[in-house]
Amino acid sequence: MTAAVLALWSREIRVFVRDRARVVGVLAQPVLFWVVFGFGFADSVSVPGSDAGYLQYLLPGMVALTVLFTAIYSTLSVVEDRQSGVLQAVLVAPQPRSALVLGIVLGGVTLAVGQAALIGAFAPLVGFRPGLGGAAVALVAGVLLAVTFCAFGFVMAWRLKSGRAYHAVMNVVLIPVWLLSGAFFPEAGASEAVAFAMRLNPATYGVGLLRYGLGGLPASIPGTSLSFGTCLIVSVAVAALAFAWAAGTARRTP
Repeated sequence: MTAAVLALWSREIRVFVRDRARVVGVLAQPVLFWVVFGFGFADSVSVPGSDAGYLQYLLPGMVALTVLFTAIYSTLSVVEDRQSGVLQAVLVAPQPRSALVLGIVLGGVTLAVGQAALIGAFAPLVGFRPGLGGAAVALVAGVLLAVTFCAFGFVMAWRLKSGRAYHAVMNVVLIPVWLLSGAFFPEAGASEAVAFAMRLNPATYGVGLLRYGLGGLPASIPGTSLSFGTCLIVSVAVAALAFAWAAGTARRTP
């Protein structure tokens, strides 16, 4: 099983690295959004309970956006492999279906966290000083977010018949999930309905954990009342449930 997982993991990395346009696009989009939105809304959006500028508030959101986009679209390979016949060859191999899920998810997590770390490297430019402890928490947050959305992407890719359908569904899901995660605007000050939707959104807790990490583990996150423990527990639980969902889905005929 270990050999199968490593083979699938390394294949995901090779396919990504060979596609230079994809590499540039995934990195350029969050940076562009961060600069444009950060400066564009700098005088329009304030963060309750904090003197931080909007550029600083928005950076963890851009890190989360990198994780979400990379994690989700890394599983597009499931659709492509089914169309090319590669998936059928993998399924008839004498390996448990869980090895397929684990290999693909690990590949997506590696890509998502690696690219998110490059965006997170801008943290000192806006005043973040996470230290080793904060960096470790931010890394854990990135991994948990990536596992959640890689697993979710796997489930959707397993059930959808074409790349076009996958892109359509993911765009409908991904943008609202990101916008309502506290990545773009704080929960404090939002309407009751929006604040309630943000609390129901599992990505909210991953983004909150990212803020704790990049901020060097402060006592609270500006703009929300979420505690560190709540963010961590919910993020771990959601990642575990998402992976279990993906593993259960893989036992069915695609």
